[in-house]
Order: sequence, then C-alpha cells, then structure tokens
Amino acid sequence: MKAEASSLLNAIMTRDEVAAWLKVHPRQLDRLRVPRLDLGHKTKRYVVKDVVEWLDAVRGKDTRGTRPRARRRDGLRRGNTDR
Repeated sequence: MKAEASSLLNAIMTRDEVAAWLKVHPRQLDRLRVPRLDLGHKTKRYVVKDVVEWLDAVRGKDTRGTRPRARRRDGLRRGNTDR
C-alpha cells in the first residue's frame, strides 16, 4: 500500500491535468505559482507530491495538520468578548 501511495505522489502531471484536478484554468497555475518542473520552452510538468505540499502550505497547515484559528480584526477570537 505504501509503495502505491509513494508512486502516486511521485507521478508527473501535465498542466492541463493539474488544472482539471484543481478545477482552475491552466493559466491560473502560473498566477498561483504552483511549483513545476521546467523541461523546456513549452514543456512544464508538475510532480503530484510538490502540488500536494503547495496546497497544504496555501491552506495554512502546520506540521501537525491543524490550522491556527483566524483572528478578528479587533484582535479577539470568536466567542471571546473580554480584552
């Protein structure tokens, strides 16, 4: 099972495949700065593992896989009314 997961994470995808996976226009990948391999003038490829790590970073995950709670503009957390 680990070998299958490892091989999937090391898979190489095209720009169109990654765009379809993320449900964005292919050009949006450049705007979002999704990590890629530049194999030539018009040959860009994406390693699944790199894209997954990028997604985790964009979502704000830390090493334990939890997100810090968002603060309100006034500096208070939700449900906390005393300063």
